[in-house]
Amino acid sequence: MDARRIILTGCGWGAVFGILNCASNVFLLPSAPFISLRPQIALPMVVGITVHPVAGFLVGFVGNIIGDGLSGFGLWKFWNWHLANGLMGFLPGLVRYGGSNRISTVRDFGVLEMSVVLASGASVAFAVLLDVLFLEFMRFPSSFHSWILPAFLTDAVNGFVLVPVLLLPAGRLLITLETRTILLITALLVVAVLSTAGAITWSVWDDLSSPAATIENFYIAGIVSVILLVLGFIAALGFVRKITDPIGELTRAAEAVENGDYDLGHLGHVSARQDELGRLSRVLQGMAGQVRKREEALRSQVQELRIRIDPQRREREVAAIVETDYFQQLKKKAKELRQGMS
Repeated sequence: MDARRIILTGCGWGAVFGILNCASNVFLLPSAPFISLRPQIALPMVVGITVHPVAGFLVGFVGNIIGDGLSGFGLWKFWNWHLANGLMGFLPGLVRYGGSNRISTVRDFGVLEMSVVLASGASVAFAVLLDVLFLEFMRFPSSFHSWILPAFLTDAVNGFVLVPVLLLPAGRLLITLETRTILLITALLVVAVLSTAGAITWSVWDDLSSPAATIENFYIAGIVSVILLVLGFIAALGFVRKITDPIGELTRAAEAVENGDYDLGHLGHVSARQDELGRLSRVLQGMAGQVRKREEALRSQVQELRIRIDPQRREREVAAIVETDYFQQLKKKAKELRQGMS
């Protein structure tokens, strides 16, 4: 893709991102004067993945400038967060250079989701570092609840949930057995973790002694939810791969048999399983062995038949030649010639 198209695409989607940022600023998070609940953070991430990392950076960078300007914060007051939003589009876009241009396996999906969470954490950490070094707007430890946690939690959760959803219509997330399974488990995991965190927060709401305690409890529940979500997702990746990897190997083995390769020794570790997949692998190996024996027997029979047919064919061809009028005339002339010479 040429540079001009990358820049135009990034700036165009950046304008959309900026308008959405301005609209979402009415939904500020508790104790966070500048951080809102903004699902649109998935937009620079998706553009970075589907178009180019630089385009994703421009969506976040330009969009955050436009959003702050429209919201009355000033175009360049929080320039560190402009760069942080740009990184949120740039870093996930790098997964395309790791062989995940088309997400069709559990591994690709895991790389995608982990890149989203890591990009959120790294971008917020970068913005905080720039603030400490140059701007000094933050005051610790109060800024931990008013800036850092709200920004990280909303960006990580929104990106984790929405980026795969947006990649489906873009054609970058392919529906296969692996992705369908991990998508279902991920959806159930998100609902379970967030519902549990919400229920726990609600159950202790009346027991909290002050607004500060309420806010602290809210963000503690949020960070615990993200940790459980990431750990549960990693466990889900391992669980799904234990199912889908053997199925993929069985599929490749069936294709090998179709192409005439009956050596399925590489299925040994699958055949060692005691579940249905192991039984299926053993059945496939047995079938391949039987097909190979029958094919070898058929080839042997065909070879023997050819050996038998060749002499019979020669006899028929000779007989057909002998019975022709031309041959009979030659035979008669040869007889007369022998008689004339005797």
